[in-house]
Formats: sequence, C-alpha cells, structure tokens
Amino acid sequence: MDLSKAEDDLKRAPLFAGLAPEQIGRLAAVAQPLRLAGGRTVFLQNAPADAFYLLVDGGVKVYKSLRDGRTATIRHVDPGETFGESVLFNPAYPASTETMAPSFLYRFPLGAFRDVLRAEPELALALLGAMARLMVLLNRRVEELLLPVPARLARYVLTMCDEQATLVCSLPISKQELAARLGTVPETLSRTLNRLARSGVATVDGRRITVHDLKALERLAQL
Repeated sequence: MDLSKAEDDLKRAPLFAGLAPEQIGRLAAVAQPLRLAGGRTVFLQNAPADAFYLLVDGGVKVYKSLRDGRTATIRHVDPGETFGESVLFNPAYPASTETMAPSFLYRFPLGAFRDVLRAEPELALALLGAMARLMVLLNRRVEELLLPVPARLARYVLTMCDEQATLVCSLPISKQELAARLGTVPETLSRTLNRLARSGVATVDGRRITVHDLKALERLAQL
C-alpha cells in the first residue's frame, strides 16, 4: 500500500483533519485500501462488526432492511465521511451498506483501530464528535419518517435547493433510491410528484426538479 497516498487521503477527512502527522501515520499504517464497483455490498445488517470505513471517492448508502421486505435508506455517505463507527460499541452492524458508484474506501480493522485509539486520545474525542453528529442525523431521520410522504419529499427538495443554491435542482440519486431514502415505494413517490406538479408547486423532468412555489413547498414540509 502507498502510505503517503493513504496519509494524504486521511488528512482530507474531517474526522482526522486535526490530527498531527505522526498520528495520521499510525492510522495510515492500519488502513486497508478497498476498491469496489457500484452496487457492491460493503457489509450487511446483523453481520459481525469487524471494521469501520472511510469513503474517499464514490458514494455509499446506509440502509435498513424492514420486516415487510422493504428497505429504508438511513443516510448517503459522501467522500471524506466515515461509516460503520458503531463497531466500537456493538458486536453486529445495525444496518447494511452498498456502493452507489465505483468507490474507493479505506477499511480500518476493529482490533488495529482500537489499538490506535488507546494511543491517541485526540482521535477518540474526534470519533465521539462524529458519533454525536450521526445521532443528530438519525434523530432527524426518525422525525421525518413520522411525517406523511409529501412532507418528507418537500423537505428533501428544500434541502437540495439549499445545497445547490437554486430552485432548479438536480437529484443526485435515482427515483427508486429517492423512494428508499424517503421510506416509501416508487409508486407512492410517483403519485406524490404528480400531485406537486398538478398543484403548481414543483415539476420533475428526469432528475431535474423545478420549484415554482417555494412558500407552498415550505408549508408542505411542515417546517
């Protein structure tokens, strides 16, 4: 493995950005590079937890398998973010993960990473911060799933508009994946999108969403 490349990749990750060069070096020494094609499983829900991961390039979705056979996407992991952090506290993964595009990751085996944590308290504190931010995200997701589907969709569209600073925003995921992200099925999503179009709130063309009535969308989002 190219240790200098691993060190450069780790430095760019927010979780590790505040670490000293020698601390980054210890992490790089235990990081295992992993390249996966799109649509590949990283780990499965309830599988023994033996590592956590840093995404460097590509995309990963974290999702739960429900009892009725559906799946609900919990979060999308962007480059520079870690996932699978619960391995430090749980013997099994609470959710599944899958690459959404060809991806490059680093795998941190649990035993080796724990050894680094014992030697580097700053890293342990940074990891606690990441876990706290993840908890806030999960609480928000639970809150959203208690809302009707139109409100969930409206909140998602508003978030995309904010991130892209435009009322004509591009969906970064397919409609099927968006349905999973909203905790619904594609048919319900299509009906909801059609209702938005008929009411003049927003229209969809492929992966492009145009918001025509921002105030109405905000009311629908129940913010």
